[in-house]
Amino acid sequence: MKRGRSTLFLLALAAGLGAYIWFVEMKRDPADDAPKMEKVFASLNADQIGALTLTASNGDVTTLKKNGIAWTIESPITAPADPSEVSGVTSNLATLDLTRVIDEKPASLEPFGLDAPRLRLTFTAGGAPRTLLLGTKTATGGDTYAKLDDSPRVFTVPSWLEQSLDRTTFQLRNKVVVTVDREAIDHLSIIGAPGTIELKKNGSEWALVQPFAGRADGAEVGSLLTRLSSGQMQAIVAEEPATLDVYGLQPPRTTVTATGGGKTLAQVFVGSASGDTAVHMRDASRPLVFTVEKSLADDLQRAAAVYRSKDLFAFRMFNLARLVLTRGDTTRTFEKKKTGTGADATETWAQTAPADPAISSGTIDDLASRLSTLRAEAWESAPASATSVLTAVATFDGTREERVTIVEAGGQMYALRDGEQGAARLTAPAVTDLLAVLEPAPAAAAPPTPATAGAPATPVTRP
Repeated sequence: MKRGRSTLFLLALAAGLGAYIWFVEMKRDPADDAPKMEKVFASLNADQIGALTLTASNGDVTTLKKNGIAWTIESPITAPADPSEVSGVTSNLATLDLTRVIDEKPASLEPFGLDAPRLRLTFTAGGAPRTLLLGTKTATGGDTYAKLDDSPRVFTVPSWLEQSLDRTTFQLRNKVVVTVDREAIDHLSIIGAPGTIELKKNGSEWALVQPFAGRADGAEVGSLLTRLSSGQMQAIVAEEPATLDVYGLQPPRTTVTATGGGKTLAQVFVGSASGDTAVHMRDASRPLVFTVEKSLADDLQRAAAVYRSKDLFAFRMFNLARLVLTRGDTTRTFEKKKTGTGADATETWAQTAPADPAISSGTIDDLASRLSTLRAEAWESAPASATSVLTAVATFDGTREERVTIVEAGGQMYALRDGEQGAARLTAPAVTDLLAVLEPAPAAAAPPTPATAGAPATPVTRP
């Protein structure tokens, strides 16, 4: 009997425990179990910080001030600050966790490296300045000893934050080579190592003006603009150099000028190499000489051929209206015709001269598509003599017209564009595939029908 009561008691206890887990523990926020971390600067908002003075581990002392939403370095130089770098400092100060209190009133700060702190950060956020001191790391390296200058208490903060707070004057300054809106640029000139290159924007399209006239590759010009507008300084060589010739800047190796609306928006001078991985450079709007990575200097000094459009045709399938193809003595004209009205209107291709309804709209569409995707492997000098393979004249965007002639010379296929110098080297398969659509191989003749079994044999007359 006692054993039965004990069993019932255990069952009731288990049921009660289960109910508690279900109704209490299962519905409790897991975050409630996490220890509450104390902030070093309680209620500090990063946006409220208006002034900063940082003493870095290398000895740099940098003073910054916020003007509106922009930060400026006021000492030891006067220069715009890097917004991302300053934001990293202010946001980490505002969220800095106090991981452990070491001693409320230590007899000495020396054991913590706080008698001569490695880093000192002073900020103002609407009240009296506050100063954070950072000393040495703890034995495990996971935390760093710290204290506030107005309190004796020594505590620790996460060591990984130290790197974001230990910023030199150069790291805090805006390191952009030039400040320019790339969308406002409508003219570029590059004079120097690659010769003279001039690029001009007409509407939304770029064109080469020098050293030869022709269509420009919009993607390549866009890449140049991106590199120019986002290039970063690696180091400051001289704030106010006494001479420029030692840096290869008197005269410069290359001058890159960007203009918009007839006004110079940016101009940089590329100088000599600084070691194996950097190059001297100067921005015309400032006296300082700095270095940039070699790849940036190389990108600003590429040959003119890089900027030439690799597409043989400017038309696109949606704006092409007429196509005239000449091969040998045969010329064919294809036109896009609209049928139907309103929402039911459709456009289909037809061969109009000589008229041939047997040529399907799909075949003509395939021809036009293959022409539109022809690209130059490279641009070369036009061959002295060549055999014409195909001439294509495309009409698009209303009255715009372009003519391209494909020729063969020495077993190589080239394309010549009217009004542009040089020849585009093509791959042979691209041309043979195009011709196969234009002149499909005749259907193979049907094999002879064998004699039907049991049919009477054709008599053979013997002499």
